[in-house]
Amino acid sequence: INCGYKAYRKFRQETGKISEYQILHDKLKQSQQEKFSKTVIREEGVLLNYKFTNAAVDLTLDGVEFTGKKNIVPIFISPFEKTTIANKLFVALQATFIQDEFNLQADTCKIIYGKELQQTKFKLSTFTKPVKKLKNELDKILYHSVTPAFLKNRHCPVCEFQDNCFERLIEREDLSLLAGLKPKEIQQKNNRGIFSVKQLSYTFRPKKSPLRKRKFMPELKALAIREGKTFIHEMPVLKSAETEVFLDFEGITDRNYNYLIGVIIKTGNTENNYSFWADNEQEQVKIFIELINILKPLDQFIVYHYGSYETQALKNISKILPAEYHDFLKKIMDSSFNILDVFINHLYPPTYSNSLKEIARFLRFEWTEKDASGLKSTLWRYNWELSNYDELKNKLITYNLEDCKALIVVKDWITSIPHSGDKNFEKAVNIKKESLYKWGRVNFLVKELEQINQFAYFNYQREKVFIKTYPEIAKRQKKISTQKLKRKRKLRPNKVIEIPRPTSCPECSGIKFHKHDKHDRTVIDLKITKTGIKRCITLYRLNRFKCKDCNKVFAPKDFITIHSKYGRTLNCWIINQAIHYRMSYNKIAAQLKESFDIDYQSNAIQYLKSHFSEFYKTAYNELIEQIKNSPLIHIDETSFHIGKENCYVWVFTNIDTVFYLFKPTRESDFLKELLADFKGILISDFYGGYDAVNCSKQRCLIHLIRDLNDDLVKNPFNHEYKTIVLNFSKLLNDIVLTINKYGLKKRNLNKHKKDVAVFFRTLNNMEFETELCEKWQKRFYSLREELFTFLNYDGIPWNNNNAESAIKAVALYRREVDGLPTPKRLQEYLVLLSLHQTCKYRGINFMEFLKWGKSSI
Repeated sequence: INCGYKAYRKFRQETGKISEYQILHDKLKQSQQEKFSKTVIREEGVLLNYKFTNAAVDLTLDGVEFTGKKNIVPIFISPFEKTTIANKLFVALQATFIQDEFNLQADTCKIIYGKELQQTKFKLSTFTKPVKKLKNELDKILYHSVTPAFLKNRHCPVCEFQDNCFERLIEREDLSLLAGLKPKEIQQKNNRGIFSVKQLSYTFRPKKSPLRKRKFMPELKALAIREGKTFIHEMPVLKSAETEVFLDFEGITDRNYNYLIGVIIKTGNTENNYSFWADNEQEQVKIFIELINILKPLDQFIVYHYGSYETQALKNISKILPAEYHDFLKKIMDSSFNILDVFINHLYPPTYSNSLKEIARFLRFEWTEKDASGLKSTLWRYNWELSNYDELKNKLITYNLEDCKALIVVKDWITSIPHSGDKNFEKAVNIKKESLYKWGRVNFLVKELEQINQFAYFNYQREKVFIKTYPEIAKRQKKISTQKLKRKRKLRPNKVIEIPRPTSCPECSGIKFHKHDKHDRTVIDLKITKTGIKRCITLYRLNRFKCKDCNKVFAPKDFITIHSKYGRTLNCWIINQAIHYRMSYNKIAAQLKESFDIDYQSNAIQYLKSHFSEFYKTAYNELIEQIKNSPLIHIDETSFHIGKENCYVWVFTNIDTVFYLFKPTRESDFLKELLADFKGILISDFYGGYDAVNCSKQRCLIHLIRDLNDDLVKNPFNHEYKTIVLNFSKLLNDIVLTINKYGLKKRNLNKHKKDVAVFFRTLNNMEFETELCEKWQKRFYSLREELFTFLNYDGIPWNNNNAESAIKAVALYRREVDGLPTPKRLQEYLVLLSLHQTCKYRGINFMEFLKWGKSSI
């Protein structure tokens, strides 16, 4: 249950050094059994330390209750205040062997735990599958001598073989030494041929976008260990204050009880140490009040701690603390900073784990007790409760304060990083993939080689070296410089339009007015024909007039509509280049200058895009209504970045209409309101957020077969799983062939409903040994009603291709500008992109739509 490899070593009659934990556990359990035995009356049918022995098994149960001639209830006695899954698995495995070997029925199991001898019961049937898996693993060890996977796990610190195993793990640089890797992830990497930390280190690749983070990168951790460097994923920023409080609690987790608080208050170079000790659980409140009383006089302070244990303890104690202390307790929690977060998100030191002990020891801090650890402190506390030795109490207080001092060392080290010139620090983004053929700068180790390389750059040689050797290059450079210095010539108009004199004053309708001044305007535009595009400049000539009756100065009505220096066709062309071809503003401005000799400021394109977005808001709203009223909706979402903050773009489509929506998070609550009246079919991937929409759903089967294939690639020799994949493939292939022949018609797809029912019935009746197959069995069964909805309707696709195709446009845009737009600018872009994609789906030229100039689709 705890370690398959330990079971293997025990089977081979190997022995190790019994740990202090095991000795204490046995002592506490014996005490618990004696206490329980005093409450048991023989007439109740309960017997303690009951043996079941035959040729196959030799079991001793903590207790057994006989409830009938053939019915028993196995009893497990735990010395702790909480039961664990391991406890339940242990007694369930015993009960299963008894049922199989002694013809007895054990439907229920019982666990006795805690000082008050509390009882919990559970049905044996709830553990049928994990017990069966355990029995299979035992059979492999006992009858086939199969060596189980050898990994570091949570049981190692209390295991009798820990020293020997740890040496072997270090020797082979086993992946399980990395605390952030789970057994499933280790198995996946083993399947790819990666077995050691060193091998894993060579798989690290810096992210294309530094904005895309994830919690933990084991490859970077492995690289840090291999090179002995600390890698910086992002420069950490710690909260700071004049007064710093370093806090550490010691507690017994299964009792939810904290018995020791260590505090160091640091102001400048002054440090004050405090320790608050509780002899029993009743004194726990007292030590927290003492903590609050020493912090209350401080004006501004920051509380540093390591991990979430301290903040969780403060939340728990607030439930039993007097109300008068709640406000200050909240202030402590608001002022707290978890230093562990720095190592999870920002720093990767060359340590196998991010525990305070390992990082502090890496920084050459040592505890008085060489083997000090959280487990040791728990053992010392239990032994103190049994013996009341002052030596153990002093050990705990010293250990607790040294944890606070270690925290100071780690915190000071983190704050020193930005000012450190140490070569042992390196930014992760600067790590380059080593290759024989590569672009980019070479890091030369010899100064002279670096200088030679500088003289070899293309631009340097043309402007500094070749110009001295080749006269024609010098002439060209001089010609280019002269052309740049030439004054910009005035553009000649292609057409001149005279604006006629008005007939009356627009203010008073008077007819007596005279010329006030001349007011010509030049409009630059493009003329697009079937054979090409050319620049068109129109000069509008007119006079402004002044009314003799009301003294109003006015221009002819025909001229009032000419607002811009640039014509509408030119503006439409710019928007088309930005949206359809995803050209940057600088490139559009450069192309206008190069091709048409038109000076257009790149920053003005943003304002133009905002103007078009506002103009087409009506059309955008029409798209939303059309999709909401359609019989089906394809939906998908993708991440985006606003600065360094993660946000999401959602896409909604039907067969010929698309609209995009910006949302700051992936939360799907807005779908309830947006699609409240939608009664059609929602076609989506397997994101759970879509369950918020109250309608029929069709899950994308393309996503499903990709997931099936990914797991098949990772587990090519899992024949059980291969059977599932082949059965589903045959079922779906037959359906797709029918669709290709007849289209999405209900009358032709009805015949496949029987095949679907057979597939699910067969899958449900199968019993699997591997966890992967059990996972897929559960997944198929939970999605049964949403995988083949399309068989019951006409015109409902079985995949989410419409949405996936539309989301690609966002992905391409993201590749170029991720992190740059503001929420407002992104939504403006999405309005125009919605119109562009809708035109694409409907076979309409987007440029022609823009030139049409209507605000409605």
